[in-house]
Amino acid sequence: LSKADMCNENSSICECNFEYNPYESPENFLLGVFALPLIIFGIITNIFSVLIFTHESMKNSSINWYLTVISLSDSLILIAAFFVLTLPRIAELLHCWSALTLSYVLSPCMYGFMTMAQTISVWMTTGVALHRYTGVCFPFQSISLLRPKNVRMFLSGILFMAFLFNGSRFFEVHIIDNCFRSNINYIIPVIEQTSLRLNPTYRTIFYGWAYTIAMFIIPFSVLIFVNIMVVIAIRKSNRLHHTSGANPMSHKKSESKERQTTIMLVAIVLMFLACNFLAFVVNILENIAPDSDLFKTLVPCNNLLVSKKVNTEIYIVHILGHCECFMQCFDIRNFF
Repeated sequence: LSKADMCNENSSICECNFEYNPYESPENFLLGVFALPLIIFGIITNIFSVLIFTHESMKNSSINWYLTVISLSDSLILIAAFFVLTLPRIAELLHCWSALTLSYVLSPCMYGFMTMAQTISVWMTTGVALHRYTGVCFPFQSISLLRPKNVRMFLSGILFMAFLFNGSRFFEVHIIDNCFRSNINYIIPVIEQTSLRLNPTYRTIFYGWAYTIAMFIIPFSVLIFVNIMVVIAIRKSNRLHHTSGANPMSHKKSESKERQTTIMLVAIVLMFLACNFLAFVVNILENIAPDSDLFKTLVPCNNLLVSKKVNTEIYIVHILGHCECFMQCFDIRNFF
């Protein structure tokens, strides 16, 4: 076989990887230079979020249990995204090939953790919307349904199912060799998709059906429905209070709290739908036109949107939901 034929049959051998192929400039800017401060800021704010939601005045609210797990899962998404997406591009720009090698070595594992954390974040967002829907639309039944024990079981179930659902993702990418790249004078690992990831049956069942249904169709449908019902229920409740002549001051305070919580959760859901819609489009294109220019263009934008979504979610929670506790928690006297 000629070298060209040999590389077509087996592109993983070092004879076919004697030169390092750099990333495209737009990707280097979007996922490297631009994404890095977003990731750093997102991780820091998520740490602060965990401190807030586990604060003495906040930890007894089961809603904050969801938000704590969302903050932790979003932190894991950002950490994994740094190693998988940002570090190799920053390393290339700085010609720091040891950092590039580190990112390649960690990528198979980090990719699995990133997808698992995304599943947790999606279903925790869905869970908090269902929790709010139950409390608002079924106030009497919610007393038994939303007991702390039941909420903890529900959260544990989501974590377990997320790990189970994404277990195969840890085996979709692997390192097959370490090859010397003559143009950079350094040995760089060769990463390729495994036979599992390339299997047509696996791609059809997991990406074509299971992933689309579990990560998009069900969460999108549930979130849209329950938030519409919550808004309708609160509007009805407010009109009922006005017509029944309830205590103006107590009603005003209760109404303000309900409105604030509802606006926060609805804003989170709307942001979630907006940011994940592109991921839905990318998932469809990956199944029907993986070689199209549109797919190749949208993938970096979708990856960047992941870190942007995490940061936006933190803004919404703190500005609309817990501004008072945010100020209280960061008073030095509360920690010492």
